[in-house]
Amino acid sequence: MSEKSFVERRFEHDGSALVCRFFEPTLEPGGEYACVWTIGWKDREQRLKARGIDGVQALLLAMRSVHSELVESDAYKAGRLTFLEEGDLGLPPPWEPYVPEN
Repeated sequence: MSEKSFVERRFEHDGSALVCRFFEPTLEPGGEYACVWTIGWKDREQRLKARGIDGVQALLLAMRSVHSELVESDAYKAGRLTFLEEGDLGLPPPWEPYVPEN
């Protein structure tokens, strides 16, 4: 089975495009879904998987993982990584812990 990238986002990184791709979530043998994501850094491609209970959760977790990787990068911290010339990358940030109301 071949992977198929179905959405991508292009960021500006030091005057060039930095492309992040998300691949169609697939059912894994253990019953969970996996969504492969990549970040095309200038010197390498970072490639990992996010897993969830269904395809939607796997995709959301992949987007959150990419968001975390980007905002932790030296380029982002130095203001050299943007989306539409803004610091907001337009990806879901990591979840905040759930705190029940009293």
